[in-house]
Amino acid sequence: MSLIIVLGPTASGKTSISVELAEKFNGEIIGADSVQIYRDLVIGSAAPTEEEKKRIPHHLTGTYSLDMETNAGSYVSEALPIVESIHSKDKNCIMAGGTNFYVEAFLKGLSPVPQIETEKRKEIDAELDNFDTKELYSRLLKTDPEWAGLISSPNDRQRIKRGLEVYILTGKTLSEWNRKKREKKYKGQFFAFSIDMERDRLYRNINERSKLMVKNGLVEEVRNINEKGFNSANCKAMGSIGYKETEMYLKEEIKSVDELIDTIALNTRHLAKRQMTWLRNRNYVRHIKRENVFKQTEEYFSKIDCSKF
Repeated sequence: MSLIIVLGPTASGKTSISVELAEKFNGEIIGADSVQIYRDLVIGSAAPTEEEKKRIPHHLTGTYSLDMETNAGSYVSEALPIVESIHSKDKNCIMAGGTNFYVEAFLKGLSPVPQIETEKRKEIDAELDNFDTKELYSRLLKTDPEWAGLISSPNDRQRIKRGLEVYILTGKTLSEWNRKKREKKYKGQFFAFSIDMERDRLYRNINERSKLMVKNGLVEEVRNINEKGFNSANCKAMGSIGYKETEMYLKEEIKSVDELIDTIALNTRHLAKRQMTWLRNRNYVRHIKRENVFKQTEEYFSKIDCSKF
């Protein structure tokens, strides 16, 4: 039994391909998406549909309530035994990527970043809080562009600050720490590929999906979540693209539905560009046209000769 990892920029069709692969190669799906993991974040996260979940068992998708925190460490701890369980049933596991950092942590283990004293961290936090998120992100791009490329949203203040904190307090970037020897990682066979799509086509997909999200009730989804007491200030996932902009619309910082759609699409295109750059720099990832996915997956299974760390 093996692990197939489906990667690719946002809106490239990872979810549908994962379902088709699971059906064809006797598999179950495990999500690797820091937003889709929340059960209330459905429309804005482009989560698998109920019909797709009926066709194939899904794990770590729609699992958490919004008052639960998730990070790469907790993801790896939960995902490893799930993959083992799927394999114990003589099934293949299809990992549907979305948060590249989660996938990398699962494969390579967590980096041995030294523990930072609480008081020192508070001092740095107070200093960084003098800057808005855009300014911090710009600073991170100059300090540690590799880590910045792993962040799924330039609004993810927590992870942006984490990258800056580590550099300020240790003198090394988080990316440097990430390259050091790690423990607690997947040690089995895997085949990782990224869906290779022409940029124009991808951007059309993004633009169309942004319209559909709003049409299908994104504003109502965010309004209901806000009424439950969750927002981008107290729930990291609500700062992701789609949710953050919709909050701005509800606060009348974005003035119209058309502007909301355009802003979501623009920010999503920027995200996709960063994701494509990150994926191109991973030597364990093959880049495959959508129409060749099944053929190359079959070739992999015929050889079971995969890349390893």
